[in-house]
Amino acid sequence: MADWRLVLPLLLIAAFLIFEDLITIPSCVISDGGGAVGPTKLKAMIVADLLLKGPDAGYADAMFRNIFISRFFRKSYEKLEPDMLVILGDIAAKRLELGKGDWSVVLQQLKRVIGPFDGVPLVVGLGERDVGECSELDEESVAKIANNLPGLDRTGSASFRFENVSFFLINDVALLCNENALRFGVEKLIESESFDLRAQSKDSLLEAAVSDEINILSDGFPTLKSYPPSGSGPVLLLHFPLSRAAENNNERNNENLQKFEHNGTVHADSDTAETVSPQLMQTLPLNETEYILQSLRPRMVFSAHRQHFDIYNHSDGTREVIVPAMTWALGGRPGFVFASFGETNTRVSHCSLATEMHVVMGYLSILVLLLVATVISRGVGAAL
Repeated sequence: MADWRLVLPLLLIAAFLIFEDLITIPSCVISDGGGAVGPTKLKAMIVADLLLKGPDAGYADAMFRNIFISRFFRKSYEKLEPDMLVILGDIAAKRLELGKGDWSVVLQQLKRVIGPFDGVPLVVGLGERDVGECSELDEESVAKIANNLPGLDRTGSASFRFENVSFFLINDVALLCNENALRFGVEKLIESESFDLRAQSKDSLLEAAVSDEINILSDGFPTLKSYPPSGSGPVLLLHFPLSRAAENNNERNNENLQKFEHNGTVHADSDTAETVSPQLMQTLPLNETEYILQSLRPRMVFSAHRQHFDIYNHSDGTREVIVPAMTWALGGRPGFVFASFGETNTRVSHCSLATEMHVVMGYLSILVLLLVATVISRGVGAAL
């Protein structure tokens, strides 16, 4: 019996190491509605709302929270082996002054947090905390920030193709602002992408003109029946969600919407029920939503800002996935979305991580047990 008590501290140390490893492993649940994807062409880990504090970070942020978020990233990478990492904005907790070098501090923190993904293709969008509200939105400042992030143009947007999957990242913060030079630049990109999509669709239809469903006019152009169908465009990456105001016919959609609107409470997570501020309920206006859906015919939409996971089907069949926040700063459970892109379908998994309270209580419990075991083992040693 004495020998067992002597090795008790060693057993607790082993338990501590196992706990530290297990607590950082993500728990992923495949969401219904995506169908079988067949052979996977591309696996992407999509996160949002890191809310890094930059120069305002305290000791607890630098030595605990950021380190654990980095461990979450590492374990997620080891378990899921994604081909690409996407961040949908709100990297910073608040808008920072560019001239003071504050953004450089945020970028250094970002690099440390996502360190395990070094060498993996990275796409980073911008949120309103990064570039400011409409009154603060400035074309030059956005260009300076975008210049330090991979793949973004001067407007903070990007269009790219990876593993034969097309993506279009839009700086939709600008679309909330009227009469803004940045907004006009983003709209030009949308028009250009829409033109390319229609041109590709026309070429495909002309090649398949043997089909009875296609009517070719005398000038060689397809009729309106050949306009790109819904889902034929790129995967759309946004920070602000699309509007749901026009969706009144689908009962399931209405139930999902009520999760956010009923008494201002979110029920998306079974273990949490948090009040949602009006700012988090903000979406793109209805006109901009219809414009984007009609112009781009997105295969799927990934957006953020609401900080909780949700899936919504628009009236044209377009699926929109709301990506949860990847931070402890909000007091809830961090999470992300893991998407597997097949030839035509996409499978979406919601992955959640441990809360800060669970991690702290786990450490404290093991520490108390370790102290008790040390006292017991010393008592046994003295008795011997």
